[in-house]
Amino acid sequence: MSVIFLRVTEIVFILLPFLANGQEYGTPFIRNYTTEEFNGGIQSWNIVQDNQEIIYIANNFGLLQFDGTFWNIHPVRNGTKIRSVLVGSDQKIYVGSQADFGYFSPNAYGTLQYYSLADSLPSKYRNFDEVWRIYEKDGSLYFFTFKNIYVYAPGSIPQTIEPKYPLEFSFLVNKQFYTLQWGHGLSMLEGNELKLIPGGDFFAKRQIASILPLNNTNILIFTIHDGIYIHDGLSIKKFAVEETPIITSSVINQAIMLKDGTFALGTQNNGLVIINREGKLVLHIDRENGLLDQTVHGLYQDVHENLWLGLNNSISMIELSSPFSFIDNNVGLIGTGYSALQVGSILYLGTNTGLFYWDQKASKRHFELVPNSAGQVYKLTSINGHILMGHHNGPYEIINKKAQLIYPERGAWEFVSFPRHNDYIVMGSYTGLSLLQIKDQKIHFKHKFKSFEESSRVLEFDDKGDLWMAHGYKGIYKLKVDRELDNIKSIRFYNSHDGLPSDYLNNMEVIDNRLIFPASQGIYKYEQDKFVPDAQYSTLFPDNEHIVEMEQDVLGNIYFITRPKVGKILFDKFGKATTDTQVFNKIKDLLNDDLGIVRALDADNILFGAKKGFIHYNAAKRKDMPPYQTHLRKVLNTSTEKDSLLLEGTKLYSDNELVLPYKLNSLRFVYSSSFYENPEKTEYQFYLENFDQGWSSWIQKTEKEYTNLPEGEYTFHVRSRNIYSTISEAKAFTFTVLPPFYRSSIAYVLYSISAMFLFVMMFQYLNKRFKKEKNLILLNKEQELHKKDTEIKEIADQSEQQIVKLRNEKLQSEVDHMNRELASSTIHLINKNELLNTVKRNLEDLIKKKDFEKPQDDLQKIIHNIDQNLSSDNDWKQFELHFNNVHGNFTNRLLEKYPKLTPQEVKLSAYLRLNLNTKEIAHLLNISVRGVEISRYRLRKKLLLDRNENLTDFMLKF
Repeated sequence: MSVIFLRVTEIVFILLPFLANGQEYGTPFIRNYTTEEFNGGIQSWNIVQDNQEIIYIANNFGLLQFDGTFWNIHPVRNGTKIRSVLVGSDQKIYVGSQADFGYFSPNAYGTLQYYSLADSLPSKYRNFDEVWRIYEKDGSLYFFTFKNIYVYAPGSIPQTIEPKYPLEFSFLVNKQFYTLQWGHGLSMLEGNELKLIPGGDFFAKRQIASILPLNNTNILIFTIHDGIYIHDGLSIKKFAVEETPIITSSVINQAIMLKDGTFALGTQNNGLVIINREGKLVLHIDRENGLLDQTVHGLYQDVHENLWLGLNNSISMIELSSPFSFIDNNVGLIGTGYSALQVGSILYLGTNTGLFYWDQKASKRHFELVPNSAGQVYKLTSINGHILMGHHNGPYEIINKKAQLIYPERGAWEFVSFPRHNDYIVMGSYTGLSLLQIKDQKIHFKHKFKSFEESSRVLEFDDKGDLWMAHGYKGIYKLKVDRELDNIKSIRFYNSHDGLPSDYLNNMEVIDNRLIFPASQGIYKYEQDKFVPDAQYSTLFPDNEHIVEMEQDVLGNIYFITRPKVGKILFDKFGKATTDTQVFNKIKDLLNDDLGIVRALDADNILFGAKKGFIHYNAAKRKDMPPYQTHLRKVLNTSTEKDSLLLEGTKLYSDNELVLPYKLNSLRFVYSSSFYENPEKTEYQFYLENFDQGWSSWIQKTEKEYTNLPEGEYTFHVRSRNIYSTISEAKAFTFTVLPPFYRSSIAYVLYSISAMFLFVMMFQYLNKRFKKEKNLILLNKEQELHKKDTEIKEIADQSEQQIVKLRNEKLQSEVDHMNRELASSTIHLINKNELLNTVKRNLEDLIKKKDFEKPQDDLQKIIHNIDQNLSSDNDWKQFELHFNNVHGNFTNRLLEKYPKLTPQEVKLSAYLRLNLNTKEIAHLLNISVRGVEISRYRLRKKLLLDRNENLTDFMLKF
């Protein structure tokens, strides 16, 4: 077996008997809040949490509210001390104070406001002392005082139960109320009456601190001074507890059952005491190891299993669910942690101030300084039953809890056992290597290897017997020692020329019984006289990540420390490796950054060297990562000199959307996280939808301000990331910024109307101006023309008048000539037609006579010629030509507008234009007068003339 396996096996078998009792190594992480931090009274009592994970604490100054970042105090009306608090199923915060009880509920702005219920009581029931307990059962609230019990059904007046005996504290267990009637005994509330339980008179004069369920049938009764008892429903018997001074001397103020089944006791004189179901002490925390006060008034375990303590002069939160605990000056350990070693029941821890030990069989967890060990401790190891300490002052052996110097060699770094020579040990020091020998049950200095004088802090033998030394600032050395162990016969030096990434920060570890070499970048292995990346481990770390320390436990898990993180390498059943760093984020900033150290005492107990002592990691205590909440706590307007509150609390998540006028467009959002572990390291990310491009970077600031937001609808999102890198669900808050009046809908309507009005006015103005300018131009032109006309008028006046006169005379002559010709043609046509008609009638009469001797055919031929003469169009065409010239192309214009007119109707229209009478028209058209009337009627219809409109007037005007 390799040396490392022998060491681990030795430790495991030594520790097995001791590990079985589950002794805690250190003190859980504790966060203390002073009165200056929460700005409240010194005493804090009852503690509760609502569905938003907000903490509420009954305090001397009022109701304390804590959201993980901000403390707020809400006093009751009379400013008295609040002794009890309960979050009701309706999410109202019910409180009990001196001579009053009521509830807090958010007002219109979301600010908690107090409403008294005691005011509605009849005057005879108003005289009572303090309300010490509040419970809810079947929809009703019960307020317990030392005088009366008040029952309040929401919406009604509280009812009063008056006991026969004075009351002490009351309790709700398994949906049943228990209360101690002083001088009478422990009683049960049935209806409105208190009835003594079997054996209850045993507690007639014994004050009870708490009653808790032990199982389905038994209850545990914790008295203040007289111990703990079990009641099985019929009888009472003592609950056996471990007989330790811490338990037996404790004055119990309150007890609660924790989620792991143990019982937490808040004591008056011993701080916090936790016992298991067998009555054995599990944990004790008081003023000496972390609390600010010895007196615990109230206890509460929140949804993340943190234990809250209401102390007499502060408030504390203990991270009971955390697998980490501190081993520091609270338990007597002073200095920065450098080395650790477990030998049987004794734990040795080396710091920069000396070597300390703790015998875990002792009842009190306290470390003592090993005599003669003061100063810097580098290394602790056990070889063949000898405990060796590497110290700044030299090599020491620990014998009977005392340090004895082996020989005066300053600066002992490391001890390794020589393979196949179990009695020899190689020691690395500031100035090289030395050989020690175990002889006569003592360790003696043998000699110093003269050929090698390098500072040798990291030493290991490989399976071939070669000694390897890693130098942090030069490289790696491989040394061969001769058979006589007298001299180093060969030295091989490796650095960046031999495959290592650099000459600096090279280390060496034994993992799975083989040497690996963590370097400044990556992990390497030795192969064919050079160094190459180790594929199994290098892929688990980024190329630029420096591995400081690695330690393998007995189960094969590997704990590691790198510059940016801390974690554990795990292997599945197929040998595939994965890293787990999430839970270790808690401690990465607390570790020793000089010479990092991690030591696996066994499979469940791992120690990390810290800046202050050590941090113990309980691997068997898994840390759950439950979801937590991020809260938008306040929205304030910053548009004015003094910020004004718009909304806060639960009102921010109501259904009513916040609508803001434009003058309130500068806002500040205040938010917090309900994850109470290391809240100062919680980071936040925000995003204002419709304004920001996306999520912001992670910051620790708990508020964000936006100024001069444009009008529109926005949604503010915020989420948080805790110390374990768990991200909460994002909270969203929607609000609307209205446009300013000058950009509102009404304003735009007014703008439109005004624009139209201005446009009209401008148009009118321009039109008026244009006309004015036009008139002015025309006037100027006219004046110029007038001037010119005046100038030429005198010269051409007579000539022009004569020309005009001649032109007019010529035109008039032409018109007269055409009218004469037209009239002549018309008269000629009329006479011709009359003559022809007369001849035609005469001939027709002749034909009709029977004694007419002429041949009828000849006469008929004459009539036919006459008809042809009557229907000839030559005369009409001549007439039409002259008519159109005189009357402005009348017939053509008429046909353009009324294309459906017949030639006969066009002729009729022309004759009407000449204002001829019906008889004259009948002769010209060679039809009867009746025919003319009919033609006039048809023409009116085609011209679409109204009945009242004269046809002749229409033609004269056309």
